[in-house]
Amino acid sequence: MRWADLDVLNHVNNVVYLDYAAESRASLVEDGLLDERPVRRIVVEFLRPLLLSRHPIHLTAVVGDDELVQEIRPAAESSPFARVVTMFGTLEPFAPAPPYADTLPCQLRRSDLGPDGLVTGVKVFELLQEARILLIASRLKALSAGRFVLGRVDVTYGDGMPWRREPYEIASWVSRLGTSSAVIETEIIGEGTVHVRASAALIGFDLETQRSRPYTDEERAAFESLSRPG
Repeated sequence: MRWADLDVLNHVNNVVYLDYAAESRASLVEDGLLDERPVRRIVVEFLRPLLLSRHPIHLTAVVGDDELVQEIRPAAESSPFARVVTMFGTLEPFAPAPPYADTLPCQLRRSDLGPDGLVTGVKVFELLQEARILLIASRLKALSAGRFVLGRVDVTYGDGMPWRREPYEIASWVSRLGTSSAVIETEIIGEGTVHVRASAALIGFDLETQRSRPYTDEERAAFESLSRPG
């Protein structure tokens, strides 16, 4: 664990969990315990906040036929901080996306690319996080930092994202709004091709108690403004 892994709440940043899981997955491949296969889908459940610690973080792994289940946990406790389920298979292109009301630019950096010239899986999560932050800052101003946390992210990969100087587009909308949670759907689009589809559950959060809380009427109204057109 590194200082740079922390976010503004002093929790380990959500993207870093994927970095931990990717490192562990690479070690399994190097040790011959897992075949190198394309990742079709990743689902991450953030079970409780992970704070900075001098103690090492342990990852347990269960390898199945078409999936890998990893849990990120401390050495001395049984309750995991997060669960990462990686599903393998052939990547298939998505159908072209219909137009959506809320679209933001997604500019790549060359450091986002892997050896194959495509955006890596971890960097896709980072791009999705950047898009959520920008969306909240520009359209959901009622949600200030510390008022919510990420509960679950489900990402399905289509065709890989190659380098391009022109920004990709990220389209977002709210598909579900509950008492204390909201689900934001996201697509990363380039020239009519949907490269990634994802959903993220945002949970109302009380910074003092470190527990979930109901959304306020103002926050609910902000989410409702992002409902999917039609």
